[in-house]
Amino acid sequence: LNCLNPTRGNVICKLTSTSLIVIIGITIACIADSYHKIHEGYVGIYFKHGALQDRVTDPGVHFMMPFIEDYKEVRIRPETFAMDSVLAITKDGIENTFREITTITTVRKDKLVMMAKKFGMDFKKTLVFDRIKEDLRIFCANHTIDEVYNTMFLDIVANVKANVKSSIQRLGEDGIEILNLVIPKPEIPLDIAHNYKQVKVQWTEQLVATQQQKTERIKKETELIKAVADAERQKAVLEITIQERIIEKEGAKNVSLINNEIKKAAENNEADIAKYKLTKEAEANDALYTDKYIKLNLAKSLSNNTKFYFSGQQSELGGLFNKILGT
Repeated sequence: LNCLNPTRGNVICKLTSTSLIVIIGITIACIADSYHKIHEGYVGIYFKHGALQDRVTDPGVHFMMPFIEDYKEVRIRPETFAMDSVLAITKDGIENTFREITTITTVRKDKLVMMAKKFGMDFKKTLVFDRIKEDLRIFCANHTIDEVYNTMFLDIVANVKANVKSSIQRLGEDGIEILNLVIPKPEIPLDIAHNYKQVKVQWTEQLVATQQQKTERIKKETELIKAVADAERQKAVLEITIQERIIEKEGAKNVSLINNEIKKAAENNEADIAKYKLTKEAEANDALYTDKYIKLNLAKSLSNNTKFYFSGQQSELGGLFNKILGT
């Protein structure tokens, strides 16, 4: 059809063109309204005519029903949140203020829809932050200012955290995990703070004095240990010296005994030799001086004498000759 001619076909052509443009515009609008992106660290939850749906989407590009559904990103990665100041009154009626309470929490994806339906989109306020305030005030109400500010301060975080976790488990089915909770020391009235400062100064002075006493005691103990060590060392040296002298004396004694034994053995050996010599000489004499040998030598001696006087066999000399010669 020629849409430039002023005819009935021209009107139809214009209507068709307009409809096509409208359809294209509606299509573009639907695509633009349904297209959305979920960022990393978040998940998407969806509302249909204001009613929360069970659908949960992960990070990335997604589409929804245009003009009917709406979506909201919910952070599930760990999130740090600084709470408002919390005013609490202790058991003894002292007002104190906790400032800069900080929490780090994370949300479980599978419990997100349940918690949003039950407590609204601000479910962290109901399940975490309000519970922290409540348990902190209960702790202060059950303890004195000295316990809250001084002796039991380090127990506050553990006590509050345990109670809040119990509440989350009971009310939110463990849908939120508290990764960290920081509760700084509270601000207390100036006069009480001044008293604590004075007490701290006195405590510091006592600590210094105690440390000095310990140092002096350690010095004295060190001197005592050193003196004992010196005495023990001198004793050990003296014992070694005495032992050396004893060993030396025993050595000299042993040498003397050995020398005596050697000398005695030598003397015994000499006596044995002399005895043996005498014994051998006696045996030799016994073997040499036989009756025949004596008679022979006597005969030789008599033969050398030219004169020999005797008065017969009855005289002493005659009797000796007679006995020797066996006549």
